[in-house]
Amino acid sequence: MVCVSHRLCITSPQPQTCAGVSILWPEDHWPFAMLFPWERYHNGPDSLPFTLDISNPTMPRAQSKLCLGSSAMQDLPCDECTDVPAHIARLAEVVRDPKSRTNYRYLGLAHMQDITRSYAEQANTLKLQGLNNSRKHIKALTQLDNHHRLLMAVSENNIPRLQQIITVALRHGTSVRQIVNKLEDALEGVYRPRGYGADDLDIATLVYML
Repeated sequence: MVCVSHRLCITSPQPQTCAGVSILWPEDHWPFAMLFPWERYHNGPDSLPFTLDISNPTMPRAQSKLCLGSSAMQDLPCDECTDVPAHIARLAEVVRDPKSRTNYRYLGLAHMQDITRSYAEQANTLKLQGLNNSRKHIKALTQLDNHHRLLMAVSENNIPRLQQIITVALRHGTSVRQIVNKLEDALEGVYRPRGYGADDLDIATLVYML
C-alpha cells in the first residue's frame, strides 16, 4: 500500500499465481491423450515449449517451460504462457489432417495405431500375393519341366510312330504331361503302336482316355 497523503492511499495489486492456459483441442479428436504427440514431450531438441497437466483428462492445461510463475491478474496467464495456445493450435492442425509423410514425432498414439493397422493389412495382402505368385511360379516351372521332358523324348529316334502319337494326342486336347508320359511309355516298350488302319483307332482311344 502506498499513501500519497494522510487521506489517500493506493493499494498495489497482489501478484497472482500463473496456472497456465486451458488447452483448446478439436472436439472431434478426443481423447486428448490419444492424439497428443508424446514423442516430442521431452527436454531435448525439437521438444515442445510447454508442460502439460492432465490430472483432469477432460480439461487439460498447459504451462510454458519459461512460465514466470505469477501474473498481474487472477485467471490470466503470465506473458510466457500466453504464447502456448499458438503452439497448441499448430499441433491441432496436424491432428485434423495428418499427411501421409508426417514424421511420427508429430503423431499421437491413435494415429500410430491406424498406421500399424494399415501396415498389417498391407503385409497380409503382400503375403497373399506372394502365395499366389508362388503357385503361378510352381505351375510355370512344372510346365517348363514337361516341355523339357517332351523335347528329351522327341530327341529319341526309336519311339514307334512318334508323329502319330503327338498328332492324335493334340487333336484330343491332351496335356504336355500326358503326351510325355505316353512317349516315355513308348520308349520303355510299355506302349507299342501296331500299324495303320484299325491300330490308329487304338492309339487315338488310348491317348483320349489319359
